[in-house]
Amino acid sequence: MGLTLGLAAGISPGPLLVLVVTSALRSGRRAGVLTACAPLLSDAVVVAVTLLLLDRLPGRALGVLGVVGAVFVVWSGAQTVREARSAALPTDATHPTLETTTETTTETGALKRAVVVNLLSPHPWIAWATALGPLIVTTWRESAGAGAALLIGFYATLVGGKIVIALLVARGRSRLRHNGYRRALTCAGVLLVLVGITMGVEFAGHLRTD
Repeated sequence: MGLTLGLAAGISPGPLLVLVVTSALRSGRRAGVLTACAPLLSDAVVVAVTLLLLDRLPGRALGVLGVVGAVFVVWSGAQTVREARSAALPTDATHPTLETTTETTTETGALKRAVVVNLLSPHPWIAWATALGPLIVTTWRESAGAGAALLIGFYATLVGGKIVIALLVARGRSRLRHNGYRRALTCAGVLLVLVGITMGVEFAGHLRTD
């Protein structure tokens, strides 16, 4: 069950998946893989906070969280589109490119941005509050081993699915010329903006709830 749930979540469209693709395009295989591993860092906070506090928050809290996350996602997409105008494929380690001169396009920067996006996105919070959290708790009460297996299986395919996508994208990246590389980055950035707008529209309604 954990493997199935994780695989479905890992390949589902969303802000983090777009960031995985964007990072693999911009900075290569390692950055894409690191971005794919962001849930291993961010979800520790998501799980703890959700299980302990989310059920006690007022109705508008989820809407505020969603809108803040949407703004950050749109900003990330707009920044990607802007950077794509002058992005260049790396051809020699001794010649600095966008990947080595801009903080947001370094491997560490890509991982940090993915962690922030995952923390601000309401989708992991909703998933853990409504489905995964109760499932883990119930399974754990019946068998600690089964609960641990469920959790490990979920994250193995959640992260593993995104890693596979990052590797595939990075492999195709090496065949791109500069113009194609820039167009691909632009498309990824636009997609990220659209995802952010969709998130904003989806969760703005929660701001009107009591």
